[in-house]
This record gives sequence, structure tokens and C-alpha cells, in this order.
Amino acid sequence: MNRKWHVVVALSAFLGFAASSSQGPEVNQVMREKLNHAQKILEAVVTSDWVSLETHSRELEQLTNDPRWMVLKYPEYARHSSAFVRAVQDLHRAAAQRDLEKTPQAYIAVTLRCVDCHRYLARLRIAK
Repeated sequence: MNRKWHVVVALSAFLGFAASSSQGPEVNQVMREKLNHAQKILEAVVTSDWVSLETHSRELEQLTNDPRWMVLKYPEYARHSSAFVRAVQDLHRAAAQRDLEKTPQAYIAVTLRCVDCHRYLARLRIAK
């Protein structure tokens, strides 16, 4: 279990790095906000701080409604964004239920959705 958390932390760091490369300042800002919430969520998951977990998962979901979130107007990006939102909603539900098993799994799912999208965006930049 400890190894899983090291992987999650490493992925979070990667996401922060990936968000900063070759994007405009508005996109960088929204990705920084996403990373900040993701880090706070990880801390809350590890410490079972349910209030913080619910707060930051809700704020992360609200961030996806920000106009800066929809960087690209491609169907594939929209698919990745929708998958991310569903994962965040699952995390929020697990937190609201105080589910010690589903909550870390839901957090990992959120992280994986981030990585999937960032890989997609990297391939898109390479293709251009």
C-alpha cells in the first residue's frame, strides 16, 4: 500500500510539470489550481480528513466548469475531461460516505484520468 502512495505522489509531481510546459498562462493557472486541489486531496485521503476531502473534491469539480478548463475544442479532449469529472464525482461520493476503501481507489482513478489526458495532450502537441 505504501508503494502505491509513492506512485501517486510521483504522478502528482509529473502532472504539475506537464501542466507548465508549452501552455498559455490561463491554462497554466487552472492546471496549477487542479494540482493544488489534487495534493490537498491526497493529504486528506492519507489522513482521513473527510471535511477537507469533500471540500477539495467539490472545488476540483467546480474547477472543471471554469472556461479556462476547456482548452481544446476536440471531441477526444472532451471525452478525457468528462472521464475526469466522473472520477472526481466518484471521489466526492466516496468521501461523503466516509468509505475508507473506495476513497483511495477513487483518488487513484482521478490521478489516472489526469495522466491519460496529459498523455493525449502531449501526443497532440507532438503531432502538430
